[in-house]
Amino acid sequence: MKKIIVLGGGTAGWLTALLVREFYPQFEVTVVESDAIGILGAGEGTVPHIVAVLDFLKIPVSALMRECGATLKTGIKFTNWHGDKTAYFHNFIGNDELEMWDLDSIFRFNALPTMLVGKNIPLDSASFIARLSSAGKVPFVVGEIPAAELNNYPDPLQRLHHLGSFALHFDARLLASFLSRLAQKQRRIARVEGKLAQMNTDTDGNISGLSLEDGSVLACDFIFDCSGFARLLLGKHFNETWVDYSKHLPLDTALPFFIPHEGGNLPPYTEAIAMKYGWIWKIPVQQRYGCGYVFDSSFISEEEALREVEEKLGFSVTSPKTFKFKAGAFSNSLVKNCFAVGLAQNFVEPLEATSIWVFTRNLINFLKSDAINHLTPDVVDKINASCRLVNDPIPEFLQLHYLTNRRDSPFWQTFRDRMTIIPSLQQKLELWQEMPLFDHDTVALEMFKAPSWITVGAGVDIFNREAFQRLSTNFSLSSNLNDGYQRLLRKQENVANLCLRHADFIALMKNA
Repeated sequence: MKKIIVLGGGTAGWLTALLVREFYPQFEVTVVESDAIGILGAGEGTVPHIVAVLDFLKIPVSALMRECGATLKTGIKFTNWHGDKTAYFHNFIGNDELEMWDLDSIFRFNALPTMLVGKNIPLDSASFIARLSSAGKVPFVVGEIPAAELNNYPDPLQRLHHLGSFALHFDARLLASFLSRLAQKQRRIARVEGKLAQMNTDTDGNISGLSLEDGSVLACDFIFDCSGFARLLLGKHFNETWVDYSKHLPLDTALPFFIPHEGGNLPPYTEAIAMKYGWIWKIPVQQRYGCGYVFDSSFISEEEALREVEEKLGFSVTSPKTFKFKAGAFSNSLVKNCFAVGLAQNFVEPLEATSIWVFTRNLINFLKSDAINHLTPDVVDKINASCRLVNDPIPEFLQLHYLTNRRDSPFWQTFRDRMTIIPSLQQKLELWQEMPLFDHDTVALEMFKAPSWITVGAGVDIFNREAFQRLSTNFSLSSNLNDGYQRLLRKQENVANLCLRHADFIALMKNA
């Protein structure tokens, strides 16, 4: 029986342990973590992939609503990125949107956005999810299920009609605690309390076990590094090469803080509020808002950042633990018999909540490959190449968000001069001066497809509006574009009237 160690707890550690158990029920899985170290607990937003991961682990969304203060996330509202208090909404888009409105992709994702950009009409006007979210509603309608059949739908989510992609917000500390209890009580996963003293290795350089500060020794056949920013294995033990993204994304400090709310119908989205030297995340969970100011410390100190936050909010706040970071990733995720997960492998600022998606995507690919049983050089190379395909393109999409016309501080005034525009993004910027996103393959990343590029590109006003206006007249259905747009708006309004308020959705999940 293989002995597997997961070094570190938190969301990354316990999700890793649960996924290993699901793929390899015969293995002995042990999580080593220390209460004295604790967890970062700052990341509270996800993308829709988390729902599929939870389904695979047989963890209902309703459990997170009850146990982890979870709320629904339909997208991100980007506020004040032009310095004029305007906002745009980046929502999750799936194939179900085309089916629901009986639209073809050319109309919905090419012709219609081209017309709207050309006429300077916000793309939010054509987004069903943006419409719902601004009204505090979520893309669910109560299903009509006879009382006698309710027992056939034990998960309350099954009793609702789903009308769009969604993700979750949650209290990261509550989630880690919930996953820990689940893993130990129901999934045969052991937990060892302790701090790492040293790694033990065999003659081939593989990690054969861990020695803890209390003198205990744990043997292992394979180990997952979930040690967060400490990066104990890939970084400090193996000295793996670090790929630095900071020449593209300069923000390097996060000042987390919490602000209260009075409950009620919370917004079902993350808000990203641009500041003079970075941006604030504002995430609603059931108990509070989880917030943080991510900024460039070459312009302001932590004290100055805190004062700017207080001026913005109008009241004093305290930050539990400011942390420094450098955007980047290790060149390899798999080294010898160690696979790094989460912050231990990479960190790109949380602007689009990519962190949990990246590590679960890479981890599941690794576990599916059965590389854990066949660590040949060819297999290791393939796994590392696969991880780079997931990790490396994300900075390009994030950098696009910063190419706004905001110029009210040295940070925004000098961003383009100081930063290296990623070559593939520069090519897109040049293309967009003459044509919209006809070819989805030229812009589609695994997570961020063409509609996301259109949304953010229009949101930061990067497109050549006159060129788009000319192009919209060249579509074969141009005479019907406006009629189609108006019909879409009427359909959306009729369906939106049926959808649940966010607060009612949470109540259904918690009380069923």
